[in-house]
Amino acid sequence: MVLTFSVVIPNFNSGAVLERCIRSLLEQDYPKLQLIMADGGSTDESRAIIDTYRDRFDVVISEKDNGQADGINKGFAHATGDIVNWLCADDELLPGALKHVAELFDRHPEADVVNGACERHYPDGSTIVYTPDVDPWSVITVKDVIEQPSTFWRRALHKKLAPLAVDYYMAFDWDLWIRMRNSGAKLITTDRVLSRYYFTWDNKCGRAGNRFAEEAFRIIRRYGPLRGRLARIYRFVYKHFDLKGCYDRPVTCSRLRWLVYWVTRAFLNALIGPRLLNMYNWHFASCQERDLKWWE
Repeated sequence: MVLTFSVVIPNFNSGAVLERCIRSLLEQDYPKLQLIMADGGSTDESRAIIDTYRDRFDVVISEKDNGQADGINKGFAHATGDIVNWLCADDELLPGALKHVAELFDRHPEADVVNGACERHYPDGSTIVYTPDVDPWSVITVKDVIEQPSTFWRRALHKKLAPLAVDYYMAFDWDLWIRMRNSGAKLITTDRVLSRYYFTWDNKCGRAGNRFAEEAFRIIRRYGPLRGRLARIYRFVYKHFDLKGCYDRPVTCSRLRWLVYWVTRAFLNALIGPRLLNMYNWHFASCQERDLKWWE
């Protein structure tokens, strides 16, 4: 049996890159692909692009929504495929990705989720491939190690879970992964690069800054270790040391703050242990908030 896929494209005024996304799905040449456009009422060239490819979409939604998560939820409401995902308008799937994912689900009928590698493209033109964490579920309540465009899951699992949380601007995927993990979903990984994830100075993942820190605080406060208290520790470190340059390379904070940082770090190491302390990964948000280069 050939597995069917349903992929939602959420879009709002991303006409400059939308066609690249659409073509990456059409060029999968996969026999059973349901393509769903969830446009939030764009006013740019998106409308003309959607019209150009309208006969290739199974569903087109074009109406004002309550943010990206709400648009994706509207798209998923029309999904009929065995396997689902969404692909943001500024990203793309690599050739053969759907076929590879289908083969993995066929070989592993016990699997609920497939997580693959992702090629990240940064504003300066540099690239890096992120391969899946050895055990994503073991760290997901502390940091998001799952590359969303390279992750696919069974629609049966999606139906068991609540819709994406619309009160998050960007962490709704992180929240979803945790709810998958908490439901007992079986996740398998592949080192094959399934997608390209494009970052710019203008898209929301490239300028999240403090908004990421606040949403990460909410996620860890709700789901994280130490009954969520780790969130307060991370926020303290972020505000008093990371934003002040203690995590920069080279360090840009004052000597006094650097000394206080290391004294505090020694205390926290004894309090929560080195594993949780070293899992802190908000530095990119600190750089974004300070208009610094935030990728390696």
